[in-house]
Amino acid sequence: MKKVVLFTASFVGLCITSGWSQWQTRIGVNALLLPLRTLEVTAEFKRHPWYSLTLNTGYVAQSGYMGLGEIKVDDMIRERSTSGFFTKVGGRLYLLSFSGKELATNVFIGAQFLGSSYHQKAILRRQTMDADGGITFSPVPVKASGILAGAVFTGGLTFNVSKRFQLDAGVQYGLPARRSDYIGSIDRNYQTGFGIIRGGKNRTSLQGLIVLSYLL
Repeated sequence: MKKVVLFTASFVGLCITSGWSQWQTRIGVNALLLPLRTLEVTAEFKRHPWYSLTLNTGYVAQSGYMGLGEIKVDDMIRERSTSGFFTKVGGRLYLLSFSGKELATNVFIGAQFLGSSYHQKAILRRQTMDADGGITFSPVPVKASGILAGAVFTGGLTFNVSKRFQLDAGVQYGLPARRSDYIGSIDRNYQTGFGIIRGGKNRTSLQGLIVLSYLL
């Protein structure tokens, strides 16, 4: 936890001391992810009402989140948790401000490159058959780790809460690189920065965002 606090403080300090004097800087937190043991700090650098540069970073602390609904296929994995850092770099367009007018409510779309590390651990229920044909299950600790990269796309609405506070509400759609070393099924696998990964022919991820930001 100490490393997370120091990393976040360093990130915020870097944004505050950046030399872009003509760019407005906003620092925020994705509050929607906090119950999932995920801290995502956002930074937005804006020079014109219709576009901005974005830089996000964060940490997942042993999250056991597996999405909503029931899992159809039992992968024999129990107590799975995921941890790791992630960083996103990209930009955003405000669709109602192409004329250069700053609006209190706006529509945005964005794109970012995402790089992250993940460390997973879980208990595998290993199935064995005894001499009498009976089936027993024994718990076996398993681990996995690696680097994940890909692209994410965002869209949603922004609302000016006050002169300095802004609220963003939207969704993030991700295209993570294909990997086969996650623990358990790839479907409903929570990954750092991407959110819940969906299996299938075209692997994608989905995550919500509710960001409260402050204008420095």
